[in-house]
Amino acid sequence: MNSKNQQEINANHQNYLEQLEQLAISAALAQAEIASEAAKHEFRIKFNHYLQEKMTAAAAETYSEVLQEVQDFINQFAQQAATRALDVESITTPKIGGFNPAKPQFASFSETLSQQRNQQSNLLQLSNVEPNSEADKLALQSLGVIPED
Repeated sequence: MNSKNQQEINANHQNYLEQLEQLAISAALAQAEIASEAAKHEFRIKFNHYLQEKMTAAAAETYSEVLQEVQDFINQFAQQAATRALDVESITTPKIGGFNPAKPQFASFSETLSQQRNQQSNLLQLSNVEPNSEADKLALQSLGVIPED
């Protein structure tokens, strides 16, 4: 019986060893699963942080580019508006030789007017045109070509 007991003890011992080995394997698998989940979690955190940094940098760069484009557009629009205003001003400003409307010099204006009258009078004298009628004389006087009587 002793031998039978010994065999039974050995069988039980073998059974316990197998169960212990299965428990060790299960514990190792559980620990590996926990480590795997922790690694996945840490990877997700780092990856999300990386993506967030990249998106923030891309958004800042895009914002800077858009802001620069808007500033360039505004500057170009202002330049075009100023050019148009100067063009309109140059078209609508009266042109009188020797007279600058920005800095009126009335003596200069009257001198210029006198010179123009003298030139017209000289042209009339050169062409030997004399007013034949009272209406011609009045018309030439109103134009300032001949002096008033």
